[in-house]
Amino acid sequence: MATRKSTIDWSRIEIEYLAGEDSIREIADRHEISDTAIRKRAKAEGWKREVRTANRCEPERSPPPPPVSNPDKLLSPAEIADNGRSLVGRMLDELDVVTSRRGELEDIIIDATDGDDDDAKRTAMMRAVSLSGRANTLKTLALALKTINEASAPQGKKAAAQEKANEVGRRFAPIGPPTLKAVK
Repeated sequence: MATRKSTIDWSRIEIEYLAGEDSIREIADRHEISDTAIRKRAKAEGWKREVRTANRCEPERSPPPPPVSNPDKLLSPAEIADNGRSLVGRMLDELDVVTSRRGELEDIIIDATDGDDDDAKRTAMMRAVSLSGRANTLKTLALALKTINEASAPQGKKAAAQEKANEVGRRFAPIGPPTLKAVK
């Protein structure tokens, strides 16, 4: 069984909590107490903490602007595949951000749903950032990328030669089945 710390420095915890530089879980780990204890104490004493939006060490990332599309112009299969690959890449970056900031997101969810009577909202939001949700997202993205790559893969030599022959014209078209002619 874990031993408890005899004294807890609540004034130091309050300073760290109000500074908002670390997540509540990080503060709890550092002081060897539970994050729930800090939350309860903060609520009881009315500590107000600003919600963190991003880590100060890392610059803000904005997504690249979407390509300008002309509805009258048809895209080639290669362009469609390239657009699909870039979309999967952006979604993987987004998944990476969610994964690396999971603790902060959970803290924000808990703070946002603190006064709710029904836990359904909190449960649904926590499920969205859970490991199983992120794993399913990764699995779906991998499957989408595989499908895009298979669909845009170059065709075999025979199929490519046949396509070129069809472009040239009927002269190089394959010979059809034999036809019967009546001889008189």
